[in-house]
Amino acid sequence: MADLVTKLLPILRVPDLDAERRFYDSFGLRTTYAGEEYPDFVAVGNDSVEFGLSKGAGADSTSFQWQLGVSDVDAVVEVCELGGFAYRVEVEEPGDGWLYRVVKVIAPSGAEVWFEGDRE
Repeated sequence: MADLVTKLLPILRVPDLDAERRFYDSFGLRTTYAGEEYPDFVAVGNDSVEFGLSKGAGADSTSFQWQLGVSDVDAVVEVCELGGFAYRVEVEEPGDGWLYRVVKVIAPSGAEVWFEGDRE
């Protein structure tokens, strides 16, 4: 059987749709959908990643782990500093010769977003 499910397209429920969209835009995720049909919903993404942001109550945005792979951890730090986003950088060493950095940033919704770099 061919792959039936071809993409993961999560939707994050957020209290301030515009603030959340600007937050992800800071990291290069452009608006991929915004329409009159769904005024309290936008999708953001690029060629590799896409997810929705939906205004309103619902799932607690802090009850799950949100992690995005990035090609340049130092560029993420620069975006955080320019945008005034609270962040911390942690170094993960899960095994011999395996080291990578994670930038942990608090989004406007209160969710902690992890930007995981490549193996160093």
